[in-house]
Amino acid sequence: MKPWKLLDSKYLVDAPWLKVAKETCELPNGKVIDDFYTLWQPDWVLILARTAQGKWVMTEQYRHGTGKIALEFPAGIIDKGETPEQAAIRELQEECGYGPDCDCHEAAPLAMTKYIGTFPVNPDRHRGVFHVVFIDGVKKAGTTNFDSTEEIETQELSDGDLQKKMADGTFNHPLQMAGYLKWCLTRG
Repeated sequence: MKPWKLLDSKYLVDAPWLKVAKETCELPNGKVIDDFYTLWQPDWVLILARTAQGKWVMTEQYRHGTGKIALEFPAGIIDKGETPEQAAIRELQEECGYGPDCDCHEAAPLAMTKYIGTFPVNPDRHRGVFHVVFIDGVKKAGTTNFDSTEEIETQELSDGDLQKKMADGTFNHPLQMAGYLKWCLTRG
């Protein structure tokens, strides 16, 4: 099997948070597709943050794509020059007011993170990826610092309650569920 050959690409939307390209591609059999559309969004981090009591730090916020309030793990865009682990610590503090449970020097919180992996958002048409970072033993550690477009409520859920919310559809973000599943499979 061979990859497609990209013959031409033109951005139809070129904004900081979304790019849409119309591409012309040649398949290995010689067929040419004149209008294959791809999407790009900045890379982001999914934060699986668990308290010392074994509860997951979760957020609720309005998601305009579905028009509903969504239950999610904290997540956010990785800033230029940041590692996924650094972004996870920053976003967890900004969105939830939680941080690693240590009163130590600046590098130590990074040692408390575990990188789980990198995953494609949608391998068919999407060029972005998301990273999954696990932080164990977090605690409430200050105040939130929302972006001007954010309104977020935080709660803590036990593993059993989280899985019940997955089963009943209350927690239904497929990419976040995949990140949690990957953590479950690698925690041994």
